[in-house]
Amino acid sequence: MGDIVLVDGARTPHGTLLGSLADVESVELGRVAVDGLLDRVDLDPATVDWVCLGNAIQAGIGQVPGRQVVVESSLPETTPTTTVNEASGSGVRAITLAADRIASGRASFAVAGGFESMTNAPWVLPGYRKGRRHGDVTLKDSMLLDALWDVNLDVHMGEITERLVDRFGDEYDLSREAQDAYALESHQRAARAIDEGVFDSEIVPVEAGEETVEHDEGPRPESTINDLAALSPAFRPDGTITPANASKLSDGAGAVLLGDAEAVADAGLDPMARLVDYDFVYRAPDEFNEAVGDVVEHLLDTTGTDVADVDAFWVNEAFAAQSVYVMQRLGIPREKMNPCGGAVAFGHPIGASGGMLATSLAYQLVAEDLEFGLVGMSLGGGGAVMSLWQRA
Repeated sequence: MGDIVLVDGARTPHGTLLGSLADVESVELGRVAVDGLLDRVDLDPATVDWVCLGNAIQAGIGQVPGRQVVVESSLPETTPTTTVNEASGSGVRAITLAADRIASGRASFAVAGGFESMTNAPWVLPGYRKGRRHGDVTLKDSMLLDALWDVNLDVHMGEITERLVDRFGDEYDLSREAQDAYALESHQRAARAIDEGVFDSEIVPVEAGEETVEHDEGPRPESTINDLAALSPAFRPDGTITPANASKLSDGAGAVLLGDAEAVADAGLDPMARLVDYDFVYRAPDEFNEAVGDVVEHLLDTTGTDVADVDAFWVNEAFAAQSVYVMQRLGIPREKMNPCGGAVAFGHPIGASGGMLATSLAYQLVAEDLEFGLVGMSLGGGGAVMSLWQRA
């Protein structure tokens, strides 16, 4: 990758569906994260050569939403911008594209990340342009259609994860009980991190009407294992996945500033982390969960890194079943897997999660003086993306 560093990051709080960020549009969330990042870095915004932002639910939010963020931000309107839509992987994919651009010599500094408001995703009328002579008209939820539904298989991503449990339930412990136990610990870790102020320095407050939102929503530490066990399965009558052991629907945004190490040094900036490398893996669409294990294995192998070398795995908790599968398959200690909780507790604002997770990892590497951390996730269509970072 050359010598590419992460200078700083910023993210909004996570807002639950119809929660504290409900009145804040997607583009505005992106603008808040980008401006929050630029405010904390001693760098002329005109120095930024390129911006790449992920956004997955684009129905009705207007032309090239990443460009809208830049125009509304403190960046010059002349700043080149690209919008990326690769489902859950959009934010990490944006970061990897920015890294590639820097590595190619086409940029010295780039802002990358993502933004999403699942709350404000509209309902749409597919095919209605041709009109209807009679009969019912069915609205479709763009949040479901554009983010949570595998179009190739015509099923929800949750149903595909139930198939993971079918395939590996005997080889690994992917039982309902194991999923619920993982989910409960995610909530407890997240609540503890919030109470201890772990995220305070990375979060940018969001003005939402008459309120200022400064803290993450979502974690429910008061829940008990019996509370989780009482919930009905969401995708099959006899299934294992419930609203409590799957990622929450949520809103948020996150962005990082990447730079060529020499340019960063010349600017007098102190980077937080160095990008070691990244990787993608694709399988058949109904094996997107397994792809997460593949990409971690391949990235660690190509970089000569072992699981034991990695201090923190910020791997998006799309479903607790996926996280339990990856941990057991690769032998990742539970204490290293999402050490401050994950999307089961906070939520997964689809296109934003990559930028938010990268920010959180960078701050953890610095705060705890750790050496290596992974950020990545599964993505719709059968894929997964992962990035390996080292404390600068």
